[in-house]
Amino acid sequence: MIGRGLVKGMSITLRRFFDRPNTVEYPEKKIPMTPRFRGGSLVLDRGRCIACGLCAMACPNAVIDMAAETGEDKKKRLTAYTYHAGLCLFCNVCLEACPVQALSWSQDYEAACYRREGLSTDCLAADQRGDKVG
Repeated sequence: MIGRGLVKGMSITLRRFFDRPNTVEYPEKKIPMTPRFRGGSLVLDRGRCIACGLCAMACPNAVIDMAAETGEDKKKRLTAYTYHAGLCLFCNVCLEACPVQALSWSQDYEAACYRREGLSTDCLAADQRGDKVG
């Protein structure tokens, strides 16, 4: 009965040999991420944000820097919002603290850069330029 295991193993090997490969040519084709993926960066929905500052206060590493001013109609307006991805723990506390769900994670997993300064993102400036925020 020694050959029985060998035959079973070889049959699996031969079946897999003639199957289509599962590899993806990465730079040309990208695998879509699942909705719960948290490896990207924060994306701010500027239209929903009420500038309450709860996300910045809830962050354990002080990753989010924000500034707000009160307008003539006595509503707070967001004037600056900076996200430092190099310090982020991806703990999701800022998303849970936001009362209007203005923050979300991006699906972009290509966030590598050569310098630490490149990890800081000014979300409002990128939004005004029309760049992909996050």
